[in-house]
Amino acid sequence: MDLSPQCVSYSAYSSADRIKKSPRWDNDDGVAATVGTIMSLLVFITMFGIFTNQFVPVWMNDNESEHMSVVIEQFSTLKSSVDISISNTANSLIAPTPVFVPLTLSSAGIPVFAASTAGIMSFVPEGFGSRPVINVTYNYYSTATGGTGYQLNSNNDGKAGGYLELYCPNRYYVEQRIIYENGAVILNQTDGEVVLAGPQFLVKNLGTSASPNRVMMMTQITLQGLNVTVGGTGSKGVTADLFAETKALENSVDAVPQVTVEIESKHAWAWYNYFLNMLNGTAGMTLGNGFNMTRPVLMEFQNENLNYYSFTLVVDSIKVLDHTKAIVTISIGELGV
Repeated sequence: MDLSPQCVSYSAYSSADRIKKSPRWDNDDGVAATVGTIMSLLVFITMFGIFTNQFVPVWMNDNESEHMSVVIEQFSTLKSSVDISISNTANSLIAPTPVFVPLTLSSAGIPVFAASTAGIMSFVPEGFGSRPVINVTYNYYSTATGGTGYQLNSNNDGKAGGYLELYCPNRYYVEQRIIYENGAVILNQTDGEVVLAGPQFLVKNLGTSASPNRVMMMTQITLQGLNVTVGGTGSKGVTADLFAETKALENSVDAVPQVTVEIESKHAWAWYNYFLNMLNGTAGMTLGNGFNMTRPVLMEFQNENLNYYSFTLVVDSIKVLDHTKAIVTISIGELGV
């Protein structure tokens, strides 16, 4: 029996109307629409997957990288503004100018696809039992009191501490921390750390290589204020008010007058490499001849957050130390109303 659609057969036990082919069976419009919709969805899902898996990470990596560049620029602006204010107001009768710098906590996001990467900003002032601690020791003599000997040390103006840090837990770009301590801007990440902008520090030799007569100029910056930690997105305003005083300290009595700098910091390796690069080959000095440094040693505690490194720098034949001690009061506030 031929039951093909082109041949209609009848049975004695069935109705012709019941087996008659419907004319709608030859209409393929519904099938074409369904297939077209499925294909469109497949194309959309494919393009969406390519966008989210390939384009979004690249875009966010650029956003986070750009944010880190902006933060480094903002920290450098804070450092430079404080340094300029110290230089202009030390021993001056003019009141120092307050410094205000906005710091951006987070990177930009991608609407719908990726949220902003939030940052955490911490300010820890000197005196909370935390690091860094930078101690300077120098013996000097006062001609005004007939050559009486004194010592600059951690019990007077020879101590500095406190830090401002922004931690950026980037999801696509490398995680980084930007730190401002003792007048320097430090970049820290998983594979190392470096001083991006150093403090006010210089050593020069006014004598000869055989008979050095060195002058050291340095500024110690102590950060004071309230212990604050803020996180999230957007920006915060950082205000710095300062007081600075410079003293010229002389030592023409000791055979080899020395300046000793003891540094205790989580970022001591950055400081070590900074001083090594600054002093090696400067003012007729090389490591072991004119200055010496111990390698940073890790000081470990049960609470790993308290760990820090310690090392000592000794510079020889410093006849004059132009020492500036600045006290900077930091406050963090909101931007806008």
